[in-house]
Amino acid sequence: MKQVTFVFATGTSLLDRLVTWVTRSPWSHVAIRFDKENVLVETQAGRGFLIHQSGDKYDDWPISRLIYRQVSEESYANMLTLCRYWQQKKVSYGYITCIVIGLKEVLGEKAAISILSLFAGLITNTMVCSELMVLLWRQVEPDFMRGRDYRLITPDEFYNALLQQLPCEVDDKIDKPADCAYNC
Repeated sequence: MKQVTFVFATGTSLLDRLVTWVTRSPWSHVAIRFDKENVLVETQAGRGFLIHQSGDKYDDWPISRLIYRQVSEESYANMLTLCRYWQQKKVSYGYITCIVIGLKEVLGEKAAISILSLFAGLITNTMVCSELMVLLWRQVEPDFMRGRDYRLITPDEFYNALLQQLPCEVDDKIDKPADCAYNC
């Protein structure tokens, strides 16, 4: 077995504040660290899909939560292979998907799915952070969040779905800053 760590964080950018406000969530971002390799994988606005060779990027951020999960060596390898594939494809950040997630909060999931279908040609080869995490975690748990459109999952929804799976180790390593949009 090998360990992965899901890193739930909230930054201070306008997009971070907007995401926490619209989704009424304590965090705006989720990344995954492959602990054995000390590699962090995420999608980031303005930069797209990223693999950081050092997994300590968020050590100075106001981390909300760390969730540790043990996965089989095969699943771990499959997840890393998929990440390298997306890196090679140069996956971009999914701005349209991000906006539609916000619209989902107002109009509902069915309306958001319809809106996404209108933009289908524009959102190929794009991804948001929580979409990435759902697709990766389905390498471990193929039925994870089945029946839900993986593109429309927020970091908070992903977090809650992970907590429903046992066993789950959670670390409240660092408290959120008092000035984040969620606490205002």
